[in-house]
Amino acid sequence: MNVKSSQGYSYRDRTHEFSSITERLRKSLPSLNASVSVINGGVGVSTKAEGSRSKVAIQTEFNKRASKIGYGIHQTSQKLAKLAKLAKKDLCLR
Repeated sequence: MNVKSSQGYSYRDRTHEFSSITERLRKSLPSLNASVSVINGGVGVSTKAEGSRSKVAIQTEFNKRASKIGYGIHQTSQKLAKLAKLAKKDLCLR
C-alpha cells in the first residue's frame, strides 16, 4: 500500500484493495450482477424477479438506494468536517 503525504496529512491509496473486494463480491453474488445489469439497461438479462417488474419500478428502487447512499455520504462529510475542526482546535491548543 502506498502511503502518501499531503499538507502534513498522510493517507493510503487503497484503490487496488477496493477493486479486489468488489471483484470478489461480484463473483460471489451473481444475482446482484443481474439486477445491476438490468438497472443499467443490460441486454439479455432476465430473471423471474426482474421480468415481472417494470422499468419504472426498477428505476424507482435504484433512485431510493442512490438517495440513501448520497445521504450517507453527506452525513460522513459533516462528521469529517467536525473532526477536522476538532483536530484544528487541538493543534492550536498545543
